Amino acid sequence: MAYDTLIREARDLPEDLIEQVIDFMRFLKYTSKKEQAKPSISKDVVFRRSVDPLADEFISIAEDFDETPECFKEYI
Repeated sequence: MAYDTLIREARDLPEDLIEQVIDFMRFLKYTSKKEQAKPSISKDVVFRRSVDPLADEFISIAEDFDETPECFKEYI
């Protein structure tokens, strides 16, 4: 039933608002995982770190990332 309501409510939303809804759903997932991973006073509970919500997206960094840009070389 909840899925039907979600689809029905999202049907008339513009594309940019649907993207916001998706972002908010990812945020809710992230915070619920974070709540589960909170350390406990009990020694029986093992603390596990949660993964970044954007970890499923690949982020590439340029090979020359650490090099000084040409425009700043005169200041060094």
